[in-house]
Amino acid sequence: MRDSEEPRRHTGRSIGLKLDHGSGLPVWIQIKNRVVYLIGSGEYAPGDRLPTVRKLAIDLDISYNTVNRAYMDLERDGFVTTRKGRGTFVADSPDMSGARIDPSLSILVDEMIKAASNAGMDEAGIIELVRRRIKGV
Repeated sequence: MRDSEEPRRHTGRSIGLKLDHGSGLPVWIQIKNRVVYLIGSGEYAPGDRLPTVRKLAIDLDISYNTVNRAYMDLERDGFVTTRKGRGTFVADSPDMSGARIDPSLSILVDEMIKAASNAGMDEAGIIELVRRRIKGV
């Protein structure tokens, strides 16, 4: 996106995140995971502007430093770029192959696989169960 162009769809609106303070996952990681998800799903496209650090901190009722840490990590990982005085934008070509999976999701999947195996399901049965559940969601 050239500097003279405006973002296409998002102009800093909320990222639709409800924090889970009881999850054990640090808040800054929850923010980062949500933004990575929004980029990966196409909800945020290259050039779209994210909410300002200040606005997101106010919306989520958390410290400015917490949001700033998430945004800095997103920038370091190549998902966003920050333009001084203009805002934080989705990178022109974010590398989604390096997107980290939320550790709490990995634990849930592992537990589901163990429970299904203990119930006598084989790998094909577990995969089919997941496919049916995805289609039903």
